[in-house]
Amino acid sequence: MRILLTNDDGYDQPGLVELENLLKHDHEIWVVAPLHHCSGTSHALGLYSSMELKEESFRKWSLEGTPTDCVKIALMEVMKDNPPDILISGINPGANLANNVFYSGTVAAATEAALWDITAIAISVQVTSSNRKPFFRTASYVLESLMEKGIAGKIPEGTILNINVPEVEPDEIAGIKWTKMARFLTDMSFRQLEPGRVFAYDRYRSLPVVDPGDSDVDAISRSMVSLTLLDSNRTSSAVPPDLELTDGGS
Repeated sequence: MRILLTNDDGYDQPGLVELENLLKHDHEIWVVAPLHHCSGTSHALGLYSSMELKEESFRKWSLEGTPTDCVKIALMEVMKDNPPDILISGINPGANLANNVFYSGTVAAATEAALWDITAIAISVQVTSSNRKPFFRTASYVLESLMEKGIAGKIPEGTILNINVPEVEPDEIAGIKWTKMARFLTDMSFRQLEPGRVFAYDRYRSLPVVDPGDSDVDAISRSMVSLTLLDSNRTSSAVPPDLELTDGGS
């Protein structure tokens, strides 16, 4: 397969390099990834600045832009004559669960691909402390296993497979589970670096969820791999309220 790789951490970061090393022997790998760290940028675009695209090595480019910019440049410029069969975004050092799915540049890159009917996977590994080294090897093991099972051909069109891997060795994984996206009960707290003036997110604190059953958060807490199908179409399935509406005619 022709695989496009990207991330939100930077083109030279170890999670992306792990993916390259895993996939390069059996697939045609192309990389277009941000020049700089872009975590938490969600689906942002660099609309008001120019973006330099630089070829770092064979079929590997850095872009001075967001993860979404990278996917757009890849599809419309770099790979316009050789479109990818699949996009894989990651491996992100830090899980993308529950509300954080909306903030994630990793997931946004995969979402951008899904909007154009390209098979899309986002993969992240849990990190609970800045002092702990991410278990990229475990995430690589999980992705390899799923690829061998033919997951690339089974993801429904227009959806994103969001993979979250627990912070354990491969032989300590308790299982793999299809999950739903949880919703946090409370928001992320802040640390006050200078009281009342300078703040920072308290990124490593665990948060309770509204309904943990069968959720991505619950699976990770049990040392299981979470597989969640996300939809690129954000139209709600809820029944619209009964309102008296006009059809626009006279």
